[in-house]
Amino acid sequence: MSKDIREMIDRVKNFKQFMNEEIGSKIKTGVGFIYQQHPELTNIGTPEQYSQYLETIFPNSKIKDIVYHSSPNKIEKFKESMFGTYFSYSPIQGAYGNVVNSVLLNVENPLIKPKPEDSVETKELYNKEYRSYNNPTHFSSDEIVVYKYDSSIESSTVTKEGVQIKVRNPEQIHVLGSKQDMEGFKNFVKK
Repeated sequence: MSKDIREMIDRVKNFKQFMNEEIGSKIKTGVGFIYQQHPELTNIGTPEQYSQYLETIFPNSKIKDIVYHSSPNKIEKFKESMFGTYFSYSPIQGAYGNVVNSVLLNVENPLIKPKPEDSVETKELYNKEYRSYNNPTHFSSDEIVVYKYDSSIESSTVTKEGVQIKVRNPEQIHVLGSKQDMEGFKNFVKK
């Protein structure tokens, strides 16, 4: 086997290990990336333990994957935004900044953009729902605005997968590697 082919195979093996995509792995995809960004996690526990800990965060979320948000700087806690906050399924650098923030999202009732092969009725319903996405359905007893959808899953020209996730508020976002996350992981490992 030539040296070039061996190097290429080694790069592929290293990338798979890095992204934790080995078959049968008990490590959640993306944990290797987080450990690379936050090496202090190794002082708390193993990637397997961290993966188990991540399963306890937002257990009712329909999106279980680690997702990413690029920005010019590290984000410890996301701020309120009238347009929501956007995330992708893969780390993207350059488009919106060179710092990749890894997060888990609490998405329980998303508005999902239909596939091209879906029926005309489905697409019309989506368009109607999308137009009313920012209209509150009602107010809670303590005057909090309540919306029909807590997030949306839309098409994107920026992400590698062509899909982006938008969440409404910062309470739906758990920043991995943040002080809060590190503390939660320490408590999980102690148990």
